[in-house]
Amino acid sequence: MSSKPSSKLQLINPATGAPLSRLQTWLAIVVMTFGTSFMSLVVVSLAPVLPEIGKHFGQGGGDLARVIQVAPAFGTIFGAPVSGWIVERLGARRFLLWAFSMFGLFGSAGLYLDDLTLLIASRFLLGISAAGIVTAALYIISEYFEGDARARILGYQSAVGGVAAMAIGPIAGLIAEAGGWHGPFSLYLLGFLFAPITWFAFPPDARRKAKIKQTSGGGSILSLLPLLALVVVFFVGSYMSNVQIPFLLDEDGVTTPFLRSLVPSISAGMVALGSAIFGAIRARIGDRWTLRLAGGLMGFGIIFMGAVDTGVLAAIGCAVSGLGIGIMNPQVNHLLISQAAPEARGRAAGLGYTARYIGNFLNPVIVKPLADMWGLHGAFVAIGAVFAAGTALDLVRPARETPPMRQTT
Repeated sequence: MSSKPSSKLQLINPATGAPLSRLQTWLAIVVMTFGTSFMSLVVVSLAPVLPEIGKHFGQGGGDLARVIQVAPAFGTIFGAPVSGWIVERLGARRFLLWAFSMFGLFGSAGLYLDDLTLLIASRFLLGISAAGIVTAALYIISEYFEGDARARILGYQSAVGGVAAMAIGPIAGLIAEAGGWHGPFSLYLLGFLFAPITWFAFPPDARRKAKIKQTSGGGSILSLLPLLALVVVFFVGSYMSNVQIPFLLDEDGVTTPFLRSLVPSISAGMVALGSAIFGAIRARIGDRWTLRLAGGLMGFGIIFMGAVDTGVLAAIGCAVSGLGIGIMNPQVNHLLISQAAPEARGRAAGLGYTARYIGNFLNPVIVKPLADMWGLHGAFVAIGAVFAAGTALDLVRPARETPPMRQTT
């Protein structure tokens, strides 16, 4: 079983029972909470310079520049479950040292590479290393925290990732203005800073296979498939306020890129808020009601965005949906690592990120035919209605037909 930190925020080595020093404790918490920020860095940092990258590589460069942007997602889908499998065998500390170093190496490749094919390859490998970071960070959280403390730290992790997503774009834009399209690639050098922090913060990995077998509880990976399917559905919905909202705003006459960027930023801010308060909410209402709250907020927000026709009102719907996303994100992480057997938590964490990106890819596949039939506003209403209906059905379903979710306290 994992160990809880003391009231003085002194973490306990789950393998030996020895306390970490105060400095190690704080550095370990930094590594844990900043894990998802590296995924935000991958997604956001190059957005301001994609047009410049396309122009630099000439004819056809625009489409290939978009490939540079999406290549890490393919690396994440492939790399996350593999990372989880490796973490379970090598230990999270050793794997994180590798993942942070590879993140710095492959992420910064744009500083010195001027070949589009090599850039795309480096971005794919960057996605694998980023998947390794977030997977190993979740695995470490599952080892050092349990119950409500684990839920709180997962909420703080998602909140930090949301704040990072808001801040990285403007920072990357300023760097690009000073250093051209190569400049934002320097942000990935942050991986080289976190590698030594990880080395110092966490004690060497100890083999605990025998202990894990004796104390193992929870389900197998196959038992988590319904939850993973739910993660896919949730992230199809979450991308309505990220991927689809700019197109909806364009239809509503919001044609200025700056104004179109404000509405998703509001959503990102509410994601951070929802994640920050997630731990307190879950402790008060439990796992199932937390999921219901997240699904209901997302559904109402998406329906509202589709039902209105002005940017200001759409921003309100985006904020409500963002609050639901902020609650949902750490909740599904908590359920995955809590319901998985200890020896399967690495794979559970990794598959959770694979499910997220599958939802990302499915979003336009689902939305396009709906938009062709009913318009983009109708597609928003339809997607939101699915969430609202799912939440309503779960509310009226008899408890005996739905086994209660594991409550870890």
